[in-house]
Amino acid sequence: MTTGLARSAVRARPAVFGGVFAALTLSATVVTASVTVFQSASAAPPSPARSLLTEMGILFTLVTVYLSVFVIAQVMALAVAQRTPETALLRAVGATPAQVRRMVAAETLLTALPALPAGWLLGRVLAGIWWQGMADHGMTPAGAEVTTGVLPPLVAAGVLVVTSQLGGLLAARRAARSRPALLLGEARTPRDRAPVVRLLLAGTAAAGGCALTFAAKTSDNPGEKVPLILIAYLVAVGLAGPALGRCTATLLAGPLRLVGGGMGELAATNSRGRSHRLSPAITPVALMVAFSLVKFAHLATQPRIAWIDVFGTALYGVFAALVAANTLVMLTAERRREIALLRAVGAQAGQILRLVLAECCIVATAGFGAGLAMALAVSLPLGSAAGSLGALPPAAWAGTAAAVLTLVTLASTAPLALSLRPIEGRPQLP
Repeated sequence: MTTGLARSAVRARPAVFGGVFAALTLSATVVTASVTVFQSASAAPPSPARSLLTEMGILFTLVTVYLSVFVIAQVMALAVAQRTPETALLRAVGATPAQVRRMVAAETLLTALPALPAGWLLGRVLAGIWWQGMADHGMTPAGAEVTTGVLPPLVAAGVLVVTSQLGGLLAARRAARSRPALLLGEARTPRDRAPVVRLLLAGTAAAGGCALTFAAKTSDNPGEKVPLILIAYLVAVGLAGPALGRCTATLLAGPLRLVGGGMGELAATNSRGRSHRLSPAITPVALMVAFSLVKFAHLATQPRIAWIDVFGTALYGVFAALVAANTLVMLTAERRREIALLRAVGAQAGQILRLVLAECCIVATAGFGAGLAMALAVSLPLGSAAGSLGALPPAAWAGTAAAVLTLVTLASTAPLALSLRPIEGRPQLP
């Protein structure tokens, strides 16, 4: 029964599970490429280049696995939260908590299994480009080639299946254990039930990031620890995401009201009420900003920019950008009923577009601010080892801000095309 419900749910909500599939495929691609480079370097004859590539492969693999675990868990939590009305209805008609958990596990498995071969194929292509770029710049051992084996798909499968199952089950835990009446009410008016606990955990994660920062400061090569430190701060941002969204919406309420009128005020109110849903979008934007600023600051102090630094910056920047775009598409697609209702009561397409653009400003501001705070928390204590943000030219700041705003705007407005089509008479709710 639960497997049949899971298959029906996947078919009935393609936007939700399509977003999960895209996130899983992206994670599998980057994990496969990183492990393939590590495996290829390990198979080369002993040499200084082999040792360098092996260490680099281990670092890239660890960072990629940590990022993938975090991203998949957040996307799965968002997907389960978007299905709260269906879960509430199932609980109301007699479904047990165990049946709900089994259904969520089956849904995540049905989504993760097809993502694995897609990510493996794309990862092999990415690994080939990565290896060829290093070979062109003299970084690979003589005669070494890309080798494929069972290790990359095994690691990718472990990350995808285990993380998606754990993320989905943890997200479904509250829905499975809540009383049906409470769950039905929460489906209509979502709320964050444990803001204090989240903030305490966020503070703990931030303290862990501080400890890692000062431990890296006393090590031989502090720059190598920067990605792991950023991940620790990223966990703090993810946990504090709802609070960040609410604070940003409150701060921007006045300017949005002046510029956007009623739609600007509605956007601020919407963002405060949906702050727990905006958190998965704010987090990858913050990662993209923090990683880009830290790497740009590091590159600005180098007399000669290494190709692998540029590639690594592009790899993680694009990964974070695609995850952010995917999450924003999921969030906008979820609001089809809300948009259809606004159209039904007379809202024009331009008004709805202004509403979404105002919300884009809130997400972009929260993500950029959180990313800047992460970058400062890394660069200030580590000093020259991480680079100085003050050394960045104005073009780097403007380019990063423009990239964030463009990404958030395009990803949020693209799914509106179907909802804002010209209509005759009263639109029907989807």
